[in-house]
Amino acid sequence: MRLARNMAAGMANSVVLVLINLIALPFYLRFLGMEAYGLIGFYATLQAVLQVLDLGLAPTVSREIAHGAETGQQRRSASLLRTLGVVYVGVAVAIAAIVASIAPWIGAHWLQAKALPEATVAQAVALMGVNLACRWPISLYHGALVGAHRLARSAATSMTINILAAITTLSVLAWGVRSIQAFFVVQAGFGLLQAIVLRVLARRAVGERGAPYDFGDLKRVGHFSAWMGGVAIGGLLLTQVDKLVLSRTLDLATFGHYVLATLVVSGLQVLTTPLFSALFPKLSALLARGDIVSLEYLYDAGTRLFATALFAIAFLLVFQVGALLDIWLRNPALSADVAPLVAWMAIGMSLSGIMYFPYTLQLAAGKPRLAFFTTLVLLLVMLPLVILLAVRFGARGGAWAWAILGVLHVLLGTWLTGRKVMAFAGWPWLTRNVVVPFMATLLPALLGAWICRTLAVGPWVAAGIGGLAALAGIGLGVAGTFAPREFRRVIDMALGRPTPAGHGLS
Repeated sequence: MRLARNMAAGMANSVVLVLINLIALPFYLRFLGMEAYGLIGFYATLQAVLQVLDLGLAPTVSREIAHGAETGQQRRSASLLRTLGVVYVGVAVAIAAIVASIAPWIGAHWLQAKALPEATVAQAVALMGVNLACRWPISLYHGALVGAHRLARSAATSMTINILAAITTLSVLAWGVRSIQAFFVVQAGFGLLQAIVLRVLARRAVGERGAPYDFGDLKRVGHFSAWMGGVAIGGLLLTQVDKLVLSRTLDLATFGHYVLATLVVSGLQVLTTPLFSALFPKLSALLARGDIVSLEYLYDAGTRLFATALFAIAFLLVFQVGALLDIWLRNPALSADVAPLVAWMAIGMSLSGIMYFPYTLQLAAGKPRLAFFTTLVLLLVMLPLVILLAVRFGARGGAWAWAILGVLHVLLGTWLTGRKVMAFAGWPWLTRNVVVPFMATLLPALLGAWICRTLAVGPWVAAGIGGLAALAGIGLGVAGTFAPREFRRVIDMALGRPTPAGHGLS
């Protein structure tokens, strides 16, 4: 029951965040222009770059709190959370100072602005640093709530504050100060508010009140955290190298097109982000308990459901992205530029999204070095690949690199997890729980695309046919991967109803 509730809450939060971005984007383009939106995209990249300073501490806190609840060591977890709170405040201040000091150089020598004055760009970058500092502790306290199985509280806070932030930002831009500086000031204020609220909720959930500071306790979690820091650094370079290269080689408006495509594909995170937040503490608890039967059942059944939904959405983007963009942007020229980028990114992101299951199992088993090795290999492939393709083919080359990398990620990650963690998570998992949903969702999507092209339908009809094809793919995927009794058992599990012995995954 708790797992299903947390997964639903996390998914609702992801849906709301994606909808906020999709709804607000046309207004941002209207009020600020494409170059200013390119700055917002650069802020997202900068945020990811500086995330390496987290050093893997947020997922470490999640794992420690989940283990502490199973082993009766909640007091030690509370002490760790309180100690890390001080560390995060110090890092936040350092971030603001560092970004402010390099803002003039970035505005003058890195970003290729044409319409915006250099001083405006520098001011915006400095405010990015303030925004990042205000939001920095969010990951720590969100991780604490995830480990305490209180994801629903974190999700509710995130949804409420981000909705208020979007409404306030659009109101300021529409009727107040129409500038990129105003955008970042408002966002910083609401980021600080979210951090404060999450801190209060996390302290209550973990029972931090009265827990002592113990900086020596950082040594105990240092090994796991160090490997997670390595994963974070590798993941940062892996996911941001395309944007860093393109932000330097493309003009700011064209880079804005690439950021726009990335925003559309981020809709797939409606599934992937809450999956990790809900699955990680659950797998950690099952491993601490030694319940391998429930672990394998959750891993296999969860993959089948997740893969079916993820691939259905991805193929909707791949084959009907032109129609969806025409409806949303009402700008045929912009849609034509962005559509191919979205299609290729969706392929790569969906394949990498499936690998959240092996990744989560590796971390829950206390083997972050496997995740680090996988990330390192992918980075060694991605770095020259994206430079070669992006420099030669521009934005489209960056999107192609993601599709190629997704295939490699699936093959390498599956082999490593089956060999080093659990045998059931190897090639049998891939063929039984991933390939079948992939084919089941691909066939209806291909049929829908053929119908749209043959009949030359308009964007609204094409989007409707694509949606029906996605639903048909989900139905076919469920029918092809679950026996009727097993599917009813999974539904009962999701709804919190009693399940047979060995499958009580509450």
